[in-house]
Amino acid sequence: MNRNYLKHEFLITARSRRTIPFVFFIAVLLFSYCLILWPYANTKEAFNKKETEEYLAYLEDQQNLWRSIGNTGLVYDWTSIKYIKQKGHPVYATNARNYDLFSGMLTSFEDRDFARVLNLRTLYLQDNPDDYLEDRYLFQTAPFPSKDREHAYIRTMMKYEDYLNKDHPVTFGLMYEKTGLQTLQNFLQHFGVYFLLFCVVYFSSDILSRDRKHQTVLQGLPLSWYRQLNLKSLSAFLYSMVFISSVIVVGVLVMTIQFGFGYFDLNVPIMIQQLTFTPEDYSVISLASYLGKTLVVIPLLVILFVRLNIVLSLLFKNEWIVLFISSLLLFSERLYVTRSTRELFGKDISLFPQTYFDFGKIIDGQKNYLLNTETITYAKGILVLLITYFIIEVILFIVSLVINKRRFYLAS
Repeated sequence: MNRNYLKHEFLITARSRRTIPFVFFIAVLLFSYCLILWPYANTKEAFNKKETEEYLAYLEDQQNLWRSIGNTGLVYDWTSIKYIKQKGHPVYATNARNYDLFSGMLTSFEDRDFARVLNLRTLYLQDNPDDYLEDRYLFQTAPFPSKDREHAYIRTMMKYEDYLNKDHPVTFGLMYEKTGLQTLQNFLQHFGVYFLLFCVVYFSSDILSRDRKHQTVLQGLPLSWYRQLNLKSLSAFLYSMVFISSVIVVGVLVMTIQFGFGYFDLNVPIMIQQLTFTPEDYSVISLASYLGKTLVVIPLLVILFVRLNIVLSLLFKNEWIVLFISSLLLFSERLYVTRSTRELFGKDISLFPQTYFDFGKIIDGQKNYLLNTETITYAKGILVLLITYFIIEVILFIVSLVINKRRFYLAS
């Protein structure tokens, strides 16, 4: 009986008039992201052929100018008359070096020699950290732009050095993080978990309210009310996990076809402390470890929201109210959190479950970095979510006793 009822609930969810259009919409979003948005994303490290050609033309004009005035040596800064000794800058030599580097990158990019592009880009960034640190367009709306630029620079250098040290062939997909595994990593690091959990909230928001059309049949089922709620939760959990697995597999497959699968032994930079804001504050974990630690938490988050929606359904008996309240709780952190938020109601923010809903930012230390704290850890996140789940289970048990099957359907 349990198995038949579970199968029945699973199929109802899969064939629901609410589910099918939503799944189609998500499929459109997924293919748009994998085929258009991410492959052509204009990131800081994206190679722009037109801008490179314009920069080379500018450098060539500058070099011609310096040669025409006979000044190819040091250029002194005489802006302050207080200094007797001035430090000279080898502008001509610097321009000549940059011209060679960017000319080499352009030629290598056109020849699809990305190993040489990577070598030249890394060499340039090593000598010119100001390409990040002084880029006023980078993080220009952030509260701490200088800090964020330095953070991005260190992480970029760590990734490039890892690519150079590994024996893997350097391809366009590898260098610009377009491979299947790297795309999944970026998806999880940038609100991908929020996206997946919202789908779970949507799928499970009507698992009780939809039964109002079949009250007579369901009230006669030889199942206890609490067991019925558990089976409904299990069916929603299983469907959500199948959906999430399908999204991940299809997304990785589409990116793999375009740019390759990627490598599990690539290093993911993580921030382990915030003392000096130098490379000493950083470490690395393997991509396999990052993906494993993140994906293993998703089932816990899924069942947490499924059970929460059961409680809300018992209380409000309307799928749209349940969807609204559950979504509000899911995204609640976005309503109050800032880069300086460390406490909520006088308690450390690491004690609240909503801090860990975007779990992709926990493993690599991004959440700690963004909130300027060091109290948010992987182990604490697991513990807080487990305690939250236990509390929801207790509340559900109590509410199911108060709002029994007969009372629920009569109120409907």
